[in-house]
Order: sequence, then structure tokens, then C-alpha cells
Amino acid sequence: MGRVEQIVLPTADLVFGVPRPQRWWDEHPEHRKIFEGIRESIKMEGMKKPLEVLFDPRKGYVVEVGNQRLQALLDLGIPTALCMVTKR
Repeated sequence: MGRVEQIVLPTADLVFGVPRPQRWWDEHPEHRKIFEGIRESIKMEGMKKPLEVLFDPRKGYVVEVGNQRLQALLDLGIPTALCMVTKR
């Protein structure tokens, strides 16, 4: 493993570690409800836990844990996110 640092990054600079196409959401409506709860929580209370991000020199900042939170931040137009970044 590499060193870990906590930094604030622009949400636009983050890459999804697990992209989910719309058809996945359509086939898993129970997960859509969970996501909507996450989005509402962030809207009302802010993000409580930093995203866990791996810095990859080729891809950039890849979200390893927190992809739904990242999507919620993007949906809400929140420009930055607190991240725990691991650099190899």
C-alpha cells in the first residue's frame, strides 16, 4: 500500500471506480431507493464520511469506496469532496 492523505478534490476530477449504466439501476430498484436516501442525506446534512480514492497516474483519482456518494454530489452540484487518497 502507499501513503494516505486527506484532501479536498473537485468532484469533476474524480473517476468512478464502479460505473453503473442506467440499465443496472432499472434492474435494481431497491438500490435506487438506497441511492436516493444517500443523496437526500448529503443534501440535508452534508457528506459525513470521506470518499476513499486511489491515485492512478494513468486514470487520475479513482473512487474505490463511495461511488454512490460521488454520484449524489454530482447530482446535487456540489463542486468538491473530502477524500482519503492513497498514492502508490
